[in-house]
Amino acid sequence: MKKLLLLINCTLFAFSAFAQQNTEPNRIISVGSSITELVYALGAEDQLVAIDVTSKHFDPANALPQVGYHRQLSAEGLMAQNPTHVIGSHEMGPDSTLQLLKSAGIQVVTVSSGDSEQDLAARIDTIAQITATQAKATQLKQQLHQQIEHLTQLTNTTHPKAIFAMLSKGRPATIAGSNTTIDKIIQLAGAQNPANKDFSSYKSMSFEAIVDIQPHYILVAQRTWDALGGQQGIIKAFPLLAATPAAAQNNIIPIPGSAIIGGFGIESVQLSQSLHQTFENP
Repeated sequence: MKKLLLLINCTLFAFSAFAQQNTEPNRIISVGSSITELVYALGAEDQLVAIDVTSKHFDPANALPQVGYHRQLSAEGLMAQNPTHVIGSHEMGPDSTLQLLKSAGIQVVTVSSGDSEQDLAARIDTIAQITATQAKATQLKQQLHQQIEHLTQLTNTTHPKAIFAMLSKGRPATIAGSNTTIDKIIQLAGAQNPANKDFSSYKSMSFEAIVDIQPHYILVAQRTWDALGGQQGIIKAFPLLAATPAAAQNNIIPIPGSAIIGGFGIESVQLSQSLHQTFENP
């Protein structure tokens, strides 16, 4: 019965959306930090009616409703905001929710991810077309290109080993290999990720194996850092890490999780710049 009522609501919403789509301004729900940052960078935040929880740091005043986690979206919660568009990365879901939104006449736009500058430019162009901010998009792409070029041309005096670890008590660590946003960030910052030679995406790794790598830096999500109580709390929870140069030199470093979600983006470039300074000035 609940599904039937939802389908009826979707049908009614579709008729309403069809009648209004040419007369009303955009009402965008942005799903995913990498999408929301571009909406703000393009100056189109006035078109937003809601965001997901990974985007909440863009709205410190909590002026916008939050529609939940980008992988666990509810059709009812999204439709309650009367959106014209729902824009997200490939991580947005579940598919059943997205199909219900489409059947209701809402434009569901899945923006491609990817970790190259070309991928980032394509995301900017897609969102700019929806928000009619193409002139601003040209400026933004030029600015980001200059920042990325500057990083690639810097002469690095050191090339430390840096890994990104997802840590959870009672479990092996999960390490980022090649074809991940954080791997791109590490390389752009002038360091090397020893894990990218052995596997792609993310893979479980024992703490003994991490010690064998002898990383100079261990990057962790800010959320993990806070939950475990900083570097000392991390070493207490995972004592084998004390045998790494990263722990010995106080180089377990928190990074914003939003910078590595949904593809290489503006926050990713900013994190690369910050980490370059850290790696060059230990």
